[in-house]
Amino acid sequence: MENNTENENEFEMPEELLESIAGLNELMSQHQDQAAAMLYRLMFRHERNIHVLDRYSDVVLEGVSGMGSVFAKEDYRNFLQYLSYVVPNEYVPHKEMYDEECSTAEEDKES
Repeated sequence: MENNTENENEFEMPEELLESIAGLNELMSQHQDQAAAMLYRLMFRHERNIHVLDRYSDVVLEGVSGMGSVFAKEDYRNFLQYLSYVVPNEYVPHKEMYDEECSTAEEDKES
């Protein structure tokens, strides 16, 4: 019985570290939400320059793996839909990046 208590204590994280992680996640979420807002603005204005779009979509894509914005998957799927109509030759490579990021997130959840 005493051994279980010792093992539980070994895996406890200091409160300061947990607070730091929560703060970092909040900052990442805000950064991704700002990038998503700019991406939506660019889509609303019918931006076709993939380099400009990627500047913001890459930040949103980082959130798909679970760190950051809870809306990252939805935002990136909306971006993919936009690409399919406005810049169709860029849809497939971006969809593959999204699928890869989603599968990485699933693998991380399983481990």
